[in-house]
Amino acid sequence: MVRFLVVDACCTLNILATQIEHEIVQACDLRFVMSDRAHGEALFLHSPPDEDGNRVKRSASTERLRSSGYLEIRELDTPALVDAFVECAAQLRDEDASCVALAGVLGLPLMTDDGKERRVARARFPRIELVSTLAVLRGAADALNLSEQDLLRVAANLRWGGNFAPPRKDPLSSWYGDLLRKAGVPGDG
Repeated sequence: MVRFLVVDACCTLNILATQIEHEIVQACDLRFVMSDRAHGEALFLHSPPDEDGNRVKRSASTERLRSSGYLEIRELDTPALVDAFVECAAQLRDEDASCVALAGVLGLPLMTDDGKERRVARARFPRIELVSTLAVLRGAADALNLSEQDLLRVAANLRWGGNFAPPRKDPLSSWYGDLLRKAGVPGDG
């Protein structure tokens, strides 16, 4: 059964950073919904550090996910969406507020790793389901039956490409930190 998730820009970037975004959404039977405001935010992936420790930023695109039907861009086009957005925007950046409003009003889970965004979402929509990057990655790893080598590569891609360190409050943080250690990738640098 297809599961729809509202995804914020940072989590979208994280999924793109894995370099297996299509495999992830297919294995987990996911469809992402993103607000037009969040989609308008510039997305960049980073390279791993070179021998001097320098990293390069490059533009990222959601085109492949959109053209394959895995990502829908949605406007805040109803009074309920606009009202929720205005309320959330008093506490969050517009891009993040638009995702919280979209998830809350549509009754969809919200995929975000941002602590403030999560707090505002829970306060405004107490029954909202919150999903993290690592929860989706863990589900995909299990569904795809990834080998340890493939999983270590995906974790390293996420760390470097998405600039994604193990989140302190995510219950899967130690799982991801262990993967990074096994891959020889620093979790905090």
